[in-house]
Formats: sequence, structure tokens, C-alpha cells
Amino acid sequence: MVRMSSSSSVSRTDLKSRNDVLKSRSDSLKSRNEDFVSRDLDLEDVDDSEELYKEERRSSIYLQNHTVKSSDRACDILRNAVDDAVRDIKQRAALLEAGILERKKKVLQTLEPGKNLNITSSSSTLSDLFKLLDRRNSTTVSNGGASVVDYKEFMFFDRGSAKHLNHAIKTLGDPSFNVSYSRDYAAIALNPEILGCSGRNLGQFHGPTAIDTDSRNNTMYVCDSMNCRIVVYSDDRQPLYSIGQKGQGNRDLDRPTSVAVDDVGRVYIADSFNDRVCVYTTEGDWKFNVGGRGKLNKPRGVACSKNGEIFVVSDTANQRILVYSASGTCKGNFGKLGMKEGQFVRPQGITIWDNKVYVSDSFNYRVQIFDIEGKLLGNMGRQGSGEGEFEEPRDITVDSNGNVLVTDTRRNTLLIFDKNGTFIREYGSEGTGIHNFDGPEGVHTDEINRVFIADRKNDRVHIL
Repeated sequence: MVRMSSSSSVSRTDLKSRNDVLKSRSDSLKSRNEDFVSRDLDLEDVDDSEELYKEERRSSIYLQNHTVKSSDRACDILRNAVDDAVRDIKQRAALLEAGILERKKKVLQTLEPGKNLNITSSSSTLSDLFKLLDRRNSTTVSNGGASVVDYKEFMFFDRGSAKHLNHAIKTLGDPSFNVSYSRDYAAIALNPEILGCSGRNLGQFHGPTAIDTDSRNNTMYVCDSMNCRIVVYSDDRQPLYSIGQKGQGNRDLDRPTSVAVDDVGRVYIADSFNDRVCVYTTEGDWKFNVGGRGKLNKPRGVACSKNGEIFVVSDTANQRILVYSASGTCKGNFGKLGMKEGQFVRPQGITIWDNKVYVSDSFNYRVQIFDIEGKLLGNMGRQGSGEGEFEEPRDITVDSNGNVLVTDTRRNTLLIFDKNGTFIREYGSEGTGIHNFDGPEGVHTDEINRVFIADRKNDRVHIL
């Protein structure tokens, strides 16, 4: 009897201890819930900001170069591409170092048809041509035993020039020749472009929260949340039209928080205060809605596969991710409230890259990575204010090389990781200046890895 009593006493003590642990975890989870509920969609505290000084646009790319195997035809094509690039250079002369005209002369002389360029040599690369244009930020790298020059920051190329050059090179017809774009994030945003100011007119913002681009039509879509619309811009930053207006009808929006565009002409909008996702055409025609009261609860993020086969939604207040077919049929969901791997405390930003779903798990202070079926593949980040740490990760994007970019809305910064989750650097700080943010939310990278950031409380968009 004594043994039984002793055993019973130990069992109850263990049970009490476990209950205390569970209660502590429950209190912690409840505290996090209360924290994010109390700050849920704090879109009303958007401060008015002054008209921002607009610097002349400068985009950045760098080229991973391969061996040139062609002759006079290559000279003609590349000469035309360089001529177009130089025309853009001249328009931005104030932003470039002296001597650009002399460099143009040297390049065009080098590309004269019939002149021996020695471009059939296996050691000669396209960078041998471009080194005449800009010698900044170059490095010698080993490429299969041969040393080549890799030029990382071509500040004089804008989107049009880069696409023209890429097209020109593709027409050479050499399948072994490729151009890929990537970013040197160690030298990001020397002169960012800043778009917009406070207001309700077309071209002005009130709490912008997300951005996406349509490479087919060279357009940009900005989620202008407090104005309850999506504003569509041309590639030269002119507002074309808006989608939606405040309301609860099928075609209306109420505090939209995210926008995504696929390659088959559809626009997906997380219509947060209407608890749904609205689907439009890229021309602004409404198609259908999914979700609604009782089905979705304050969805904050939406992303789509570029082929338009699926789209995914971060059902934020329900602590889960939903996967939909192109027609709007729910194919499944994953995640639940919790702090363990695969669980969420306020999932917000979401993106699809390489058949993987990246989710910013805001109040677990991390990014989680899943396959389309919801199997956890990995995570990155942790709570804190040091390098690679989060205070409130909000939105997420992945560039063409697998680098992961995350906005931290509380730290007012952009954090950048490589594809393995290794921290690279952060960019930005609190303020209203050129390199400052106030409550940054949406982040997006386009096909040439320009970075777009929705600076919510400053009512503007940064293009790096």
C-alpha cells in the first residue's frame, strides 16, 4: 500500500508538472495571439508623408557570361544591343562616371563587322566586350579552369536594355550561349527609384502593402490597401488604371493586402476585410471570388504559379495555408496554430518558387518552406534584432537565383538570405529618406531581379 501510495504521489506530481508546462505554453501562445490580434491590420495609422524627391531611375543587373561562338552576325547583333544601352547611358549621364562617350567609341570600334574580335576563342567571353563600358565592381572568377571577368553591377542597364540585350544574344542561335541575371546584394540600391506619395488620386497611395509585375505586358500592380484598389502602372511608371473600389460586392475590395499575377492573364487579390480572394483579368475584368465569411478569415497573402495552374492563400486568422486550382476549387490546406515546425502564429507573406511554398510565419519569427502538398522542407530565421533575425517578418519573395528576401515591418528593414538560408545582409532603416522605410510590407523581385518594396506608412514604393 505504501508503494502504491508513493507511486500515486509521484504520478500526480509528474502530471502536475506536465500541466504546468502545458499551461505555460498555452499562455505564451495566447499572448502571441493577443499581440497580433491587437495589431491586426494596423492600416489606419498611416502617417502622411511629404512629396519625395524623385531621383532619376537606375536599375541594376549583372551578367553571368558564357563563351561567344559567332562571327560578323554576332558583331551586328551585339553592336545594336550596345548602341541601345549607350543611348540609355547618355540619358543617365549625371549618374555615371566621366568618359562614357569614349567607352562607347571603343566598344563600337571593337564591334565593327569584319574586324578580328577573337570571339571564337574558348577563352573569350561577352564580359570582354562589356569591360570597356564599366570597370566598376568587377572580379576575376574561375570558370572551368579559365579566368573570366564577372561584372556584377551594370548600373546603366534598365529593364528595356536588359531585355533587348537578352533577345539579341538569344538570336545568335548558339544553344551553349546563355545570359542569366542576378544581383550583387552586397552593393544593392545605390540609387533606388521611389514612386508615389500620400493621396487618393491615381498615382498616389494610402497604405500600399504589396506589388507584383507582369513581364508579358511590362506592367506593375500595386496593392493600394487603404484606397481599396490595385493600381496598374506601365513600365515607365505611369499609372494606367485601377482595379476595384471599396465595398462588399463581387467586384469590390475592402483593405486588400496582397496581389499576384500569373502568365496567363489573371490577377489574384487577397481581399482581407471581405475574407476572400478576388480573381480578375490583367485588363481589370472580374472573374470570380473564393472564400468569404466563415471560409477564410483575414487572408493576408496570395501567390500563384506562373503557369496559372494553382494559387495559394495565407488564411492568416485561421493559421493555415490553402491551395486552390485555377478554377478556384480548394485542393487542400496545411498548418494550424502552434509553435512547432509546420505550425503557424500569424502566417502572412507567401510566395511560390521552384514548386516550393515559402511562408512568413510572423509571430514564430521565421520563414517556413513547404512543398505544394504541405510537407515541411525547411525554415530560416529566428527571433531577435541581430543579423538574420526577425521581429516581425511580413512579406517574402525569392529571386531567380533562389535568394530569399523578407521585409521585417517592425525593424523597418529588408533581410536577404541565400538559397541555403545563409544570411547575406539587410538593407534599410527607419525613416522617410531615400534608404529608409516605415512599416515596409510587400516585397517582389521581377525577371531581371529588380526589387520592389511597398513602404506602407510612407505611402510609396521603392525600386532597387
